Amino acid sequence: MQKFSNQWITENTNTIIKWSLIVFFSLICVLFAVYSDYNLATGTGNLCIILFILGNTYVPAKWLRFKFGLKNVAESFSIFLDYHIYINIAAFVTCCVHCYVSHWVNFWLEVSLVLMGWLILGGFLMKYVYSPALKKGIYFLHTQQFVFILLLFALLKGHYVI
Repeated sequence: MQKFSNQWITENTNTIIKWSLIVFFSLICVLFAVYSDYNLATGTGNLCIILFILGNTYVPAKWLRFKFGLKNVAESFSIFLDYHIYINIAAFVTCCVHCYVSHWVNFWLEVSLVLMGWLILGGFLMKYVYSPALKKGIYFLHTQQFVFILLLFALLKGHYVI
């Protein structure tokens, strides 16, 4: 039997489409970072902003879902949650590259990098099954709005915007 028979392709169409989109999106992101501006530091910073905003559209969408009581959207939100995880991981990796190539650091930028890393790690850990008490603790630490607001403040303060 062939490894890539028509039956295999039919059974794995969703996986093929998902990974094709991820590869295509990743390629577009890399091209954007390299060719969007006059240097890699600015390009990766701009890409990080875009990925961060795209990755976190899940939060207000989830709030709207519960606010208006939308029905029959659980499967779509499960897929949306996966993209929330993957895009935020890509944003964090891009942020690390941006920090490395820009050679511009201060206390607030270091704080924002640590907070972003914690939020990403906590969100990634939530994807796996743990004991209920540990899962509740990880969920609590990952979903604190105060940490997210502190992250945004540290980013703005570190870049001398405020």
